[in-house]
Amino acid sequence: AGGGAVAGAAAGELSAAVVAKFDATNKELSKGRKKRPPPPGQASAEQVAAYSKLASSALHGKGSVCVDSHRSEPLVATGGADGVVCLYDTAQRKALSKMKGHDGAVHRVRLHPRAAVAVSAGADASVRVWSTEERTETAKMALHAAAVTDVSIHPTGDYAVSASADGSWKMADLATGECVVSVEDAVALSHGGFSCSDVHPDGMLFSVGVPSGNVKVWDLKSRTDVASFGLEQPTTCLSFSENSFYFATGGAEGVLKVWDLRKFGDNRLEAVHAMELGAPVRSAAFDFSGQFLAAAAGTTSLYETKSWASLAQHKAAASGVSFGAAASLLAAAGPDGKLTLYGSA
Repeated sequence: AGGGAVAGAAAGELSAAVVAKFDATNKELSKGRKKRPPPPGQASAEQVAAYSKLASSALHGKGSVCVDSHRSEPLVATGGADGVVCLYDTAQRKALSKMKGHDGAVHRVRLHPRAAVAVSAGADASVRVWSTEERTETAKMALHAAAVTDVSIHPTGDYAVSASADGSWKMADLATGECVVSVEDAVALSHGGFSCSDVHPDGMLFSVGVPSGNVKVWDLKSRTDVASFGLEQPTTCLSFSENSFYFATGGAEGVLKVWDLRKFGDNRLEAVHAMELGAPVRSAAFDFSGQFLAAAAGTTSLYETKSWASLAQHKAAASGVSFGAAASLLAAAGPDGKLTLYGSA
């Protein structure tokens, strides 16, 4: 593995340049989202319901696998319990590269939507940055003191936001590795730290889950806790819909809940729908249009977001799910180390 290590440090006030970048990104994204049509070739509910298995590839050793699909390209990234980050071409149905860097399991991998970059979070307390063109590690960011349980790419495209079992969340510059935000939560640490996280698509809010069953929403600019609510089960995964309508939470007791962000008032959220999946919810993901939701809870379940009707269930074991471009494909990664692709035959 290539890149140099970058040490974590406490960060004070955000610089004026970072704040300005946040504000400009928020203004552009929130304005454009209201009038944005679905992507060209967007799959219909009927097509998603009829998806069949297209391919299955053994990419990792045994153990939980996470997955992320590129927003517009035929590219999937997976991270395994074997410490490997794999790049997979969904058009050619073949692995492009297996990149080793993490010393221990990879808990999350994310593909940058506009640059040839992937980021990963590992049990070795590091966030790694990878070139998807050169297929090499370009940086190791030693930001945390315990396992990094999740990482997201901020909508500006310039920062990685990570959450850890050490009870902290941090934001680091992808280009320099510099830590620009560092928040430590003693209460979260006393409950096992953070188990999962996600950044709101407008870039101002960051949500974290706690093994005790709490979910907290933080304001990234002010670094203040602006909302908190309980799931009544250990929190295992979180996902914002890209259209900013919904927020999905999964729990260890098998309940997938959906919260309507348009009804976010008085620093409170109320669940608008709950699905009993019968097994711990390891992963939940919306498609880019926000029309569909996939969940990995032993099997893979698919829902449409108008009525929350069940569209399909695929029986292959899954620990991670992600929709491809225009929901034309669903990637599901399993604890057997395999990546399975579903779509229209």
